[in-house]
Amino acid sequence: MKTFSDRVALITGGTSGIGKATALAFAREGAKVAIAGRRQLEGEKTVQIIQDQGGDAVFIQTDVAKAIEVEALVSSTVAHYGALDIAFNNAGIQGPLKRLIECTEEEFYSVISINLKGLWLSMKYEISQMLEQGHGVIVNTSSSFGLLGAPTASFYAMASEFCVSRFN
Repeated sequence: MKTFSDRVALITGGTSGIGKATALAFAREGAKVAIAGRRQLEGEKTVQIIQDQGGDAVFIQTDVAKAIEVEALVSSTVAHYGALDIAFNNAGIQGPLKRLIECTEEEFYSVISINLKGLWLSMKYEISQMLEQGHGVIVNTSSSFGLLGAPTASFYAMASEFCVSRFN
């Protein structure tokens, strides 16, 4: 029996990188996987890989910075699979690679909206569902930039530091 047989895993930021690798790993271990991300083509490709390997996956296009989309993501996952056992919150963007004093307010809000607000919204709706069903596990991904920082990734480091120190 596989480790996550009969479990439902939701992966935000599951269209590439760590999120995609995590979705594939959960599927290999028997989980039914709901993959969330903004990029539909990449999400559908990940679902196809999982299905080609005999797994069960669905892609739900989601911008985690928008409450209505995150709420719909959790609802759609539960409607499709009947539960939400595991959430892996991984959605994030790096943002501009320039010095803090060169960054714009729009760039700040873009990074903070996805990396910080998106994490909060994801947890808000995941926790609500997990409390209702009486179980669940949430894992949040952060970056080492939350501990080290970098002179050209200020906003990314700010959001990562907050997530490392407040949510873990």
